[in-house]
Amino acid sequence: MTPKWFSEAVRVAAVLASVLAVATAANAQQAVTTGAVRGTVTGPEGAPLGGATVIATNVESGVRRGAQADQEGRYQIPFLEPGNYVFRAQFIGYRPVERPAQRLGIAQVERIDFRLTQAAVELATQEILAEADPLIETTKAGTSTRISTEQIQELPTNGRNFKDLTLLAPGVVEIGNTGSGGGQSIAGGRTGASNILMDGVNNNESFFGGDARGGDRAPFSYSIEAVKEIQVITAAYDVERGNFTGGAVNAVTKSGTNRITGAVFGYLRDDKLGDSWITARDFRGQRPVDFRKQQFGFTLGGPIVKDKAHFFFALDQQVADEPRPVFVRGTDVRTNGINADTLDNLVRIARDLYGYDLSSEIGQFAQETDEAAFFGRVDWQVTDKHKLTLRDNYTDTKLKLDRLFISPTSSEFRSNSGNNEDKSNSFVASLNSVFGSGLTNEFRLQYATEDKPRPSLASGNFAVPLPQVRINNIRSILDDGTGITTALFFGADPILHANNLEQQTTEIINNTRLARGNHTIKLGGNFLKVHVFNQFWNNALGTFTYNSLADFENGAPTSFTRALPYFGQETIATQDFDVYEAVGYLQDEWQVNPKLFLTYGVRYDYAWFPTRPDPNPQFESFFTDLDVTKPPTDNNNFSPRLGFAFDVNGDGSQVLRGGTGLFYGRAPFVLYGNALGATGRTQLSLNCTGATVPQPDFQAYAESYDNLPTQCLGGGAASAGTPAVNVFADDYKQSYAWKSNLAYDRLIIPNWRLTLEGVYSTVRDNQVTQDDNLDPTPRFRIEGNIPVFVDPGTITVSNGAVNRNNSRRNAQFDQVYVYRSLGSTLTYQGIVQINGRHKFADVYAGYTYDHTRDNISISCCTLNGLTRAARVNGDPNNFDDQWGPADFTRKHSFVISPRFHLPYGFEVSSIVRIFSGRPWTPTYAFDINGDGLAQDRAYIPTTDDLDSYLFVGATQADQDLQQEIAENRINSVECTRQNRGRVIDRNECVQPWQQVWDARISKKFNTLRGQSFEVVADFFNVLNGLNRKSGHRSEVAEADQNIFTPSGFDTASNKFRYRSNEQFGQETPASLFITTQFQMQLGLRYNF
Repeated sequence: MTPKWFSEAVRVAAVLASVLAVATAANAQQAVTTGAVRGTVTGPEGAPLGGATVIATNVESGVRRGAQADQEGRYQIPFLEPGNYVFRAQFIGYRPVERPAQRLGIAQVERIDFRLTQAAVELATQEILAEADPLIETTKAGTSTRISTEQIQELPTNGRNFKDLTLLAPGVVEIGNTGSGGGQSIAGGRTGASNILMDGVNNNESFFGGDARGGDRAPFSYSIEAVKEIQVITAAYDVERGNFTGGAVNAVTKSGTNRITGAVFGYLRDDKLGDSWITARDFRGQRPVDFRKQQFGFTLGGPIVKDKAHFFFALDQQVADEPRPVFVRGTDVRTNGINADTLDNLVRIARDLYGYDLSSEIGQFAQETDEAAFFGRVDWQVTDKHKLTLRDNYTDTKLKLDRLFISPTSSEFRSNSGNNEDKSNSFVASLNSVFGSGLTNEFRLQYATEDKPRPSLASGNFAVPLPQVRINNIRSILDDGTGITTALFFGADPILHANNLEQQTTEIINNTRLARGNHTIKLGGNFLKVHVFNQFWNNALGTFTYNSLADFENGAPTSFTRALPYFGQETIATQDFDVYEAVGYLQDEWQVNPKLFLTYGVRYDYAWFPTRPDPNPQFESFFTDLDVTKPPTDNNNFSPRLGFAFDVNGDGSQVLRGGTGLFYGRAPFVLYGNALGATGRTQLSLNCTGATVPQPDFQAYAESYDNLPTQCLGGGAASAGTPAVNVFADDYKQSYAWKSNLAYDRLIIPNWRLTLEGVYSTVRDNQVTQDDNLDPTPRFRIEGNIPVFVDPGTITVSNGAVNRNNSRRNAQFDQVYVYRSLGSTLTYQGIVQINGRHKFADVYAGYTYDHTRDNISISCCTLNGLTRAARVNGDPNNFDDQWGPADFTRKHSFVISPRFHLPYGFEVSSIVRIFSGRPWTPTYAFDINGDGLAQDRAYIPTTDDLDSYLFVGATQADQDLQQEIAENRINSVECTRQNRGRVIDRNECVQPWQQVWDARISKKFNTLRGQSFEVVADFFNVLNGLNRKSGHRSEVAEADQNIFTPSGFDTASNKFRYRSNEQFGQETPASLFITTQFQMQLGLRYNF
């Protein structure tokens, strides 16, 4: 029997073949990694000179490309690597004309016209007066920003990661602490809605999405020394671009030249230099002792055969030690989050009652981040018609104490971290061919691998990792009498204990172009195969949760959870599967007349998953509309697109441009991995609460994992684990965006460009999850008419714990998470940009107004991220009720980036970013409605409402204090003060504005034969360096967005008993120690 996936592949191939047949029956050709020129060659009276030759010579490499004008005098030269070119036009009987060096950027198409004069005898070449590189592109239709070689070399980059420079582009928002080239929201989209390309091939960490290969822990995916140009795309109507609904980052790497060139460099950041501190105190006033970050390496490039073959190599290594003080003695209470006496008591309880010695997990630790990145590239002009490029990029990243998080609201002991090692490699071969008669071809092949094991550390005095312990609501008193509340963690992080991910990527891309008259037809396709091996057993050892330190001392855990193998199995099944993508596209670029340029075409995307989950008849007999064996299928993804550029005066001084089109995204592959790993016959979820929670015996667990709890106390079927299921809905679809833009570019004065642009985007069919095993009938309701889906008699009276097992439609199953296409996003952006250059300076300034609304914002991709990102009003399956500002939106963003070229070899550059805060939602601290998730929007009580609330406290005075805290905190936060008496809307509140000012000063000293020695000083967060009270990057932490913590339950009134959050709505530093405080980086560089 023929496999279904093979039949699907044949069907896709047939579609592409039919498109080829149409195209072969059929201006300057734009590629995603190179530029092009087009234009006309005419005689002195303007008559076309058919047969004239135009040659483009790369100034640096000497590589030449030529074209012959057709009978209308039109010519075009494709595949011009970013760089400086001299253009020469010549024809027998005419005096040759040469245009001095002009720079071409990535994906840039420029028009250069030549007018030749007749000559009876051969005359010297006529040189056209040099013109500045054009600031306005007359064929650009969409929304994109190009970051030049000079900007990459001269602007300050925190961590020397090229991805930081993408924040110069309008509509790009930084999301969290991400690393290697991703982690941004582009045009209001999810981070996973971005596509990251290097040299025109996939550079995504496709399993999770949103980051570059290497993931969010690696400092960088490519050495910045190897990156030549970057393009940030919001809406580009070239049909070759796809797999995004937000935007794309498209970068190209460097190549060698005809000169032997290179550099040896070293950069250093430290806590202090001699007796001078060059890293400021963090925003809690703590000195970052023993901080050091070094980055060093070399580059070397040059000719193998002059004008024919060239090489380029770069080695970049970073060695960093960042302080991670875990409850260091003498540190102030607000930083540690706990009083010294309380900490001593916790350590004593753990040692005396549980045999768990935490003393070795307290102290000054160093989080080590070491990465080596090697890049090599060879370019060979095989013949005048064919150019071959081979390149390889290898990274090796080692992280110690990964995921050791310390903040004012939650802190972790050392055992809750682990080590992370990531090795990735990408080999790419490309062949560009010019066959003549307007026919060209571009072929790219990539093979990439990535291995990422992530083991956890041993726990305390034991030789092995042990279950995680979480203790909530640990309260400490500050010197001013106010209190702070924190949560503490020790034991193995559930994510890390059994975690190994391996990926192999094979990609083939081919584009064929045929130029005929005013038209250039492009026919292309992309084939991608990713093999995934994922060995992941989340929460394999289990997690004990205590509601307070007193509960920990009394041996009264609130809950115990653990993932178990399915009945009769010894372990959870490994996910081992393939993902295939096939893309075909057809496009015409039409120079309608000298002023109007059109791009229009259609693209087809198709993905399939040949590995099928095993059937589960028991599950499907109850959930009759769900089929665990069915992979996601969506085969009608056609994307028509149209773009235009109108050169109003025909001289490039003002251009009106715009377009519209569909763009299909790519869902993170982890979704399919989840479906393979949770069919209802692969693993069980154990959820114990109240009296059914087993008492931990860490010594027994350390002796053998066979002693770990496998059932709740009390016996019977209810005490055993129940299977969880992840499944795709029958009508699951790939997400798509309809994007449109309209822009006006104008030279306001020579060398100064003004851009006014509007961008519209609507995204449909974003993936969400719904729990189909949640009984939708409320058992009772609490304040604000919020439904609770468990019987009040099942709620633990002493601590308010709610067990989701009691809210199941079918008690034989745990959560049944169904992936559906119900997510949507609406974005309007208004953009103003000014670009200018002067002999001594280049300036970029931009403003973006962003209005983005969605019904769920997901910064990651895992099941945990998909579910906990929601902010619900009782019913977690209702996404219509969650419509509101997106988590990623920043209503106002300003960017200013000047670069000054001063006398005596001094260079000064800067990036200033000012942006409004991201939105947030007040919530309850824990699961309050019985769905198993802590993502419930809070009812904001009035003063009268508070009189009827129940609060924790041994005395009435204690309870009155909790009520007073609630009243004061609600009134102190504007969004809650204005929304009293209702369940607050999602993302009603807004974080504070932020300012980031980074600067660089460098000085070159010329040495021998054009070589130079360069001294560099980078300054990050200059405002904080000038004034300790300025430049703070503070926000309302997630824990402080919780207004009430359910800490008990009254069965007589069916009301929760609450603990008020004294820190609700308070702005605190985003994290501690090495964050965004002032830092100085010193660099030495020798260029030859």
